Amino acid sequence: MDRIENDGDVATYADFDNRYQRPGTERTSLARLPLIDLASPGAAQDIRKACIDIGFFYATGHGVARSEVATLIEWGRRFFALPRAAKDKLLYAEGCGYVPPGGLTPVKPGQAPDIKERLYLAREFATGSDAAARHRWPDEAALPGFRAAVTRFIDRSVALAQGMGRALAQSLGLDADYFEREYGPFGATLVFNYYPPLDPATIDRTQWSFSPHTDYGAFTFVFQDELGGLQVRNAAGQWIDVVPVPDTMVFNIGDLMALATNDLYTSNLHRVMNFNTRERVSLTLFIGPPTTAEIRCIETCQSPDNPPRYAPVNSDEYTRALIEAYHRTGRPGIAAQTALRFR
Repeated sequence: MDRIENDGDVATYADFDNRYQRPGTERTSLARLPLIDLASPGAAQDIRKACIDIGFFYATGHGVARSEVATLIEWGRRFFALPRAAKDKLLYAEGCGYVPPGGLTPVKPGQAPDIKERLYLAREFATGSDAAARHRWPDEAALPGFRAAVTRFIDRSVALAQGMGRALAQSLGLDADYFEREYGPFGATLVFNYYPPLDPATIDRTQWSFSPHTDYGAFTFVFQDELGGLQVRNAAGQWIDVVPVPDTMVFNIGDLMALATNDLYTSNLHRVMNFNTRERVSLTLFIGPPTTAEIRCIETCQSPDNPPRYAPVNSDEYTRALIEAYHRTGRPGIAAQTALRFR
């Protein structure tokens, strides 16, 4: 496993530049994320351009109703409103559970943690497999109906992940079943994110709701509430707002897909600051290949003039080390090979 940048403040470097230096690739500096209808005939080419330019886009045609998203976000608000003692009973372990403010252990002196709480629910823990016994749901008496509603959504997310995997493959000039054939079926982890209001006058200079980071897996879906606060870095090094757009989800590329595409597709820095007067809740679906998958450069993303930049990596080893570092410190880590792209 490559070493990890634990700084969490990489976006404040004076010479920061998140344009991938890849020969022959032109990246457009966008002021707003593209909006792509996943059900349209030309979706693959639109996805390709967005993934090259910025690695993010708004998606419609995803099949998740606005009412379902609103209901799940309300479930998140109700969970995070529980007493701390009730949430601590679900403390994060083995890929699932509650992560309190500051992470699982105190941060090192002089480092301010992100101001957020999270609840991780992986699909295999939600659907009655042998692993289910290792996951503890909130007390049914405290949140009646929570487990059933969340389980239904996570189960449905499988089809969403599979469809997006096929679209990504086609955007890269591959057959639609490429990723499932090479890696195995994609898995999904649902995360509820809670961000209390921040007062700019009272927080540390390097403190955020969620520090600048890249996602570690293959790709991510984000469902926002109406408040906003998410920002992404464009090819000119400018932070642009990802304002909530009704009936859309936000899609972004993760590190594993950037590695597989030889940096053609952008696993891009993003951050969250909740300077609203109300608490913000969002839903994140992290999509990744099985833990046994070996991620190597795709044939259509290399040539004699553009050989593979990275040695093959095991998907689980890559993501686990980064996630564990993040939970220890309360701020996300960035793989050294990723950080090099941004300097």
